[in-house]
Amino acid sequence: MNRQAVKRLQIENLMRFGLKEDHFEVYYQPKMNIRTGKLTGMEALVRFITPKKGIISPGVFIPIAEETGQIIEIGEVVLNKACRDVKKWLDSGLFSGRVAVNLSAKQFSLPDLTSRIDVILQKNELPSYFLELEITEGTVMDDPKEAIAIMRSLSARGIHLAMDDFGTGYSSLAYLKQFPLNTLKVDKAFIDDMTNERGRNMVDSIVTIAHNLDLHVVAEGVEQANQVEILKKLNCETVQGYYYSKPLSKDEFTEFLKRQQSKATPSLIRTNNKNVTSIN
Repeated sequence: MNRQAVKRLQIENLMRFGLKEDHFEVYYQPKMNIRTGKLTGMEALVRFITPKKGIISPGVFIPIAEETGQIIEIGEVVLNKACRDVKKWLDSGLFSGRVAVNLSAKQFSLPDLTSRIDVILQKNELPSYFLELEITEGTVMDDPKEAIAIMRSLSARGIHLAMDDFGTGYSSLAYLKQFPLNTLKVDKAFIDDMTNERGRNMVDSIVTIAHNLDLHVVAEGVEQANQVEILKKLNCETVQGYYYSKPLSKDEFTEFLKRQQSKATPSLIRTNNKNVTSIN
């Protein structure tokens, strides 16, 4: 217990120092259209990279940050950097989709949440259309009526909303239809379980519920080709996971965007050539 207490204190101090010295970086994991294989968006993921201790796992520092409240400042750093990077990619013509940023329970309960987000969007000159906020099932079910009011306020600004880790908590379908959501994310645990019929049926049910509520579906944690094929059959629209790409640093993601763009260019040229030939 003493060792654990000392380790926790070390992490707290490292985070405090890390926030001061800008050691929190944002990595991006692509979201791909399952039919076309084209990029539709990405999720912003925080990475804590310290000069002496190296990379500290999110599984280690995020629970402590949530307990101490440091997650609020970390969350704002991630949102600010993600908006800044996306604005740069938009201006250079490399990207036109949305970036998804996780909103912690502590952030979600802030009384001035919407104004904080407004300030960050305005500072980076990023239209709200290009931002999606991911909220976990557990967060919104703590106080569903209050959650609906907050989500409506965000949605009214043109921000897209996604429910993360759907099916792992205890959400009520009665409330689900009231949430002003745009996207439902299928948790990796369900994707991993698709090797058996019962697991596939579970994912099928989640996709069906989402479509019946007119929601877009994203399957996360997709790592294998057979998972992609199953998800295609189940009419899932978007996939995210190591099958397509690991989370990438800002510079790596810029190169990823350039490769995506170069893949699209030859087909465009071929189409244009066909059109010219037919006109002649």
